[in-house]
Amino acid sequence: MRVTIKDLSDPHCAKRNRQSEEGGMGYGIRVVLVMNRKGGSGKSTLCRALASAAAAKGETVTIFDTDASKSCLKWMQAGKEAGNWSPLVEVIHTLDAHRVAEAIGQIYEQPDQEHLILIDTFGGGSEAQDVLAVAAHRIICPMMLSRGDLSETLETANWYLKLRGRVEKPDELAGFSVLLNRVPVRVSETERAVAEELFQSLPALETYLGSRAAYVRMDREGLLGVIADKTPNRALAAHVQSAVKEAGDLLEEIDQMILNPAEVA
Repeated sequence: MRVTIKDLSDPHCAKRNRQSEEGGMGYGIRVVLVMNRKGGSGKSTLCRALASAAAAKGETVTIFDTDASKSCLKWMQAGKEAGNWSPLVEVIHTLDAHRVAEAIGQIYEQPDQEHLILIDTFGGGSEAQDVLAVAAHRIICPMMLSRGDLSETLETANWYLKLRGRVEKPDELAGFSVLLNRVPVRVSETERAVAEELFQSLPALETYLGSRAAYVRMDREGLLGVIADKTPNRALAAHVQSAVKEAGDLLEEIDQMILNPAEVA
């Protein structure tokens, strides 16, 4: 089955945030599902980067870590121990997709707020991921510039298309977009060919996450913004702050997709 941009674009989404529709200053509550059938594609790093960007703007963030490895939960614990954390960010580990859906429902019952909800999934596919996808406003599939990553990303896209055939209201299902992750400063010819094939086959975000030492440090030590503020060396702090901006640009693009799904090409 050939996957096309037209098939994967989100024509409209009934779950769009009322606060944003009414012209509020922010984007309100939004749910982003991060998934790829392939392990090691950078799902957890993407969640951490987006959480860092949102927290740097003063938003509340909840990450649901649904991977048995507990990588995001361990990240929060390491960040707190290092003093590189914020009370705005919470990581909840659970393997129960229905519990995630219930918790999201409880967040919606709270007063209007700027709240980014990220769902970090495990590799492979299952009925649990179907439940999580239905709860999302946008599905983001990170991939690195490798032939293996592209193959698994295409399989993930096919899962999404099959899901559209299973749900009662496919037009209300979140749209699907690919994010290029860990993009090197110098892209090889092989990597360039993979990127071109991706752009011809699937809807991809314009913003990407580069291969930065700051993201490696983030994965070890906690939230990017807090790390930048606590780094005394100005040059090093500037590098971390550049990563905060890059992640912020990515979050803004995702937020715009959620707010204006009909405009997504």
